[in-house]
Amino acid sequence: MAAKKTKGPEFLRFVAPIIDTLKELGNSGTAGEVTERVIERCKISDAELEATTSNGQSRVRNQIAWARFYLAKAGLLDASHRGVWAHTERWSGPGTEPSRAPE
Repeated sequence: MAAKKTKGPEFLRFVAPIIDTLKELGNSGTAGEVTERVIERCKISDAELEATTSNGQSRVRNQIAWARFYLAKAGLLDASHRGVWAHTERWSGPGTEPSRAPE
């Protein structure tokens, strides 16, 4: 019998594209600017963009917002300015690897 595949949080697919997009933008950008570039970077189809949550919000945009929320909770994005997404000092490595927290 084959094991069931478990499905993780869908927003995780947007974590690396958010970081890459912020790097392209000089480490900060507006929420709208970052969201639009992430959608372009991930080549999201029109059909997927039209999918909505139960409250009518775009499912993709909602998932991008959740990815940003958890990056901020982890201390990798600065959430102190409304509508602006920016890297924090904790984010220093190449690619998408955060710096190690002191032990």
